[in-house]
Amino acid sequence: MFECTFRKVGAFYAMPDLHSHDFFELYYLASGERRYFIQDTVFTVHSKGFVFIKPGLLHKTSFSGHGVHTRYFASIPRSWLSDIESVLPPFFLCEDLPDLEYLFSLLQKESADGDDLAIFRCRAIASEIITVSFREYVKRNDESDDFVKNVAAFVKSNISGDLSLDSISRHMNLSPTYFSSLFHRKTGMKLSDFIRSSRVAVAAEVLEKGGLVKDASTLAGFSDPSYFKDVFRSVMKISPSSYKKQFCRR
Repeated sequence: MFECTFRKVGAFYAMPDLHSHDFFELYYLASGERRYFIQDTVFTVHSKGFVFIKPGLLHKTSFSGHGVHTRYFASIPRSWLSDIESVLPPFFLCEDLPDLEYLFSLLQKESADGDDLAIFRCRAIASEIITVSFREYVKRNDESDDFVKNVAAFVKSNISGDLSLDSISRHMNLSPTYFSSLFHRKTGMKLSDFIRSSRVAVAAEVLEKGGLVKDASTLAGFSDPSYFKDVFRSVMKISPSSYKKQFCRR
């Protein structure tokens, strides 16, 4: 059965249990922030984000502590997408799609107030929503390597300077919250862990060339030599001085 609704919901509203549907779920977050659990994947959906879920997938939504949110929810009969179901992934998230809000508002209006031809109009609008969102999802996935390469290049060129979340996200022309979520989704790493590993890699290179431990610490962007030694040991499982000696013997 087809339905499209628009709701404003409180900050701590959550679906209590994992559940599944016999229809396609189209979810558009008009404002606010939500956390989604789908199968074994957890991610945060931000304002203007879209989520597509195929029938039969276990999922639920939960609050993220960021105030009220408004959302559109559409249940699309399986028969409507039978021709393209095999092309679509089990689920996907695509952030920052403001143009979808207009399409969802049309879909909601047609489903609530339409005439006898409304169901045909709704099917066309739903197909447009899926086409636009999925094409953008594929496009951004194709560009993900460039995203990670750009971040890595910025980190490397500023390894001894400011590598705060604000500075990196500003360089990438993204909000800090969205950048952090996007980076984690594309790399499977927290930004802080990536930066720490990058700093240690630079320090290791200095030590391999016979540099002093204090120089390795400075060039890698560590302001506290003691902290540098602790971080280096936690990553490399050996102290900086011992690591340098190994290469000197070689």
